[in-house]
Amino acid sequence: MTLRLFSAVTATLLALGIAGSAQAQPGRTAPLFDTWLVDCASTGACFSSSFTRNQSVWVDLRIVRDWRADAQPLLRLTTNTVLPQTGTLRFDVDGTTIESLPIEQLREIQAAVTSPPGFRPLGGEGFWYPTGAVTSTLLTALQTGQELTVHMPREGSAETVSVSIPLQGLKSGLLWLDNRQNRTGTASAIVSPGSEPPVNAPHALPILAPEELPAEVSAIWHANRLCSSIDPTIFANLNAVRVPLEDGASLYIVPCGAPTAYNSPYVAIYAGKDGAARQVHVARMSESGPIATDLIYNARWVPADRQLISYFKGSGVGECGLWNRWVWNGTGLVLLEEASRKTCDNTEPDLSNWSNTWPLKNASK
Repeated sequence: MTLRLFSAVTATLLALGIAGSAQAQPGRTAPLFDTWLVDCASTGACFSSSFTRNQSVWVDLRIVRDWRADAQPLLRLTTNTVLPQTGTLRFDVDGTTIESLPIEQLREIQAAVTSPPGFRPLGGEGFWYPTGAVTSTLLTALQTGQELTVHMPREGSAETVSVSIPLQGLKSGLLWLDNRQNRTGTASAIVSPGSEPPVNAPHALPILAPEELPAEVSAIWHANRLCSSIDPTIFANLNAVRVPLEDGASLYIVPCGAPTAYNSPYVAIYAGKDGAARQVHVARMSESGPIATDLIYNARWVPADRQLISYFKGSGVGECGLWNRWVWNGTGLVLLEEASRKTCDNTEPDLSNWSNTWPLKNASK
């Protein structure tokens, strides 16, 4: 065993020992408030969304907010129905029309809305709602209403298709966004704004191209396995980030090679304030005991908790595989929790029921 690998394994085992007394945390799946799902991207941009289907037509409605203190809440509507070039899109809350927007006007404003880095829209035709006061007015109506009905014209038809979206749970979802982004009690809160000035939410910075990596980080990335063997256009869509740390240091979460059908491998690289960089190994459990590894699959950074999530899928459905959670402790990533499911039976994924491989329930205290 080389000195470098021995050091990595030793450090990883120490990190595992520190985590041995940690309790399993909730959050293997994103929170759900009635029909409203909430989550955050690795950058710290957060959203609350509801997916509703009316026969063959579906609508995905999202309230999205970036991490910057001055970032406004954005509202995005995506649908699989083809909208014509003319006509009107109408929003009703509990039978009262809140807004009617000409399709032409809606198309024109899209270039003026900046999509938060890390935002990945669903397929279909999507539109950002006009920003500013009109968004605030609609959000206020949505929080107090019971049902939003979206009336849409259809391409090649004189008929209008209507999709009703239940609003129960939305206010709780928006409150979750405010709390997650440290906006509760500030003037920028969506729910019950306060008097405190807005602050930046916990965040990481997107890396869209390998050329954005510092020289020392890039050298490690190129020397590691086949990390640099990846198409730049693919790299741009894999949510690589730089996590600002104390004293000018940074943690880089970057893809390592081209993704497979279900999984994308990543590596973590630490760069100190002096620019010196080193790869960060992580602990995980094997059948024979703890091991150190350098690959993190389908990596997702959680800025508010300074945690890193890995979700290795054993199938395209994702009902089997391996799930890990590590926390940054200032020098490395400490294993907090690991769970797995070996049976691939094409059932709906439910990570909350996966068996813990760390911490072990019968482990000595």
